[in-house]
Amino acid sequence: MAIAFNETSVPAQSILSGVNRQRLLGLDRVKSDTLLLDRLQLAASAETRLDVATKSLVWLQGLNGKTRLKSNMYTTDLSLTAAHCVLLLPGQPVTLSTDEGACLLYAEVPDAGRLDSGFSTNRPFFTFLDWTRTVVIKSQSDGRKRIELVSPDLSNTAAIRIQMVVYPPGSGAASYHHEVAESSVYVLSGGGKCCANGQSFPVRQGDVIYFADREPHFLNASPDSELRFLVFYAPGVFKTISADPSKVSAWASTGRDINGLAPLGSDAGRRGTGWFLP
Repeated sequence: MAIAFNETSVPAQSILSGVNRQRLLGLDRVKSDTLLLDRLQLAASAETRLDVATKSLVWLQGLNGKTRLKSNMYTTDLSLTAAHCVLLLPGQPVTLSTDEGACLLYAEVPDAGRLDSGFSTNRPFFTFLDWTRTVVIKSQSDGRKRIELVSPDLSNTAAIRIQMVVYPPGSGAASYHHEVAESSVYVLSGGGKCCANGQSFPVRQGDVIYFADREPHFLNASPDSELRFLVFYAPGVFKTISADPSKVSAWASTGRDINGLAPLGSDAGRRGTGWFLP
């Protein structure tokens, strides 16, 4: 059965002066070490260093506030806001700091080689995105939208796939499951319901939902509320099987960003705007 809870039920732990962590997903909660998911809170003027292990993949998404990200790989500091995410390179430390305080979502695949056989020889890309200026993939049957944040094509790793998903009010998917991949949802805004193995429950901002491999599930947005969430698939290459083949969703690129504008970047149809460094 799916495991669902709200982030407000998870106690925060101080890991450094001015830096608190909530461990949302880990062995103690889902009995799986495929993906770790944390919520990091940085107080005003806080600074912390992330040492990414050589066998790990680490991804960050701004939730609120502004965080500066500094690495010895480049001279320009990057700014993470709610519009930005970044996939870090294995073995490359970064420093996070903020002036007025900020909150981040931290996702880690602790053993990427277990999920991606080419991980040790085919290095993933450092991927920094403004997802609001990145190309949108839209359902052909309704207004649901997806934006690729991490994928084999985008980031050169098969260990994880991460998407930003937007369901307009009243829209939703039919029941389906994934073969070979676990999946986890983090609700950014809005509300609706989730159904897993025939049991339904409401979802709201801050909810975390974990689905095991092959577990049937689907989400719907409330009639009066857009539902926006992140979804993590580990590994990032898998099959999606619909319970009713006649209700399989067809998806296609819109060639536009979430605001209906032409995406930025020289490879706008695929990558939108961002930095991609091998």
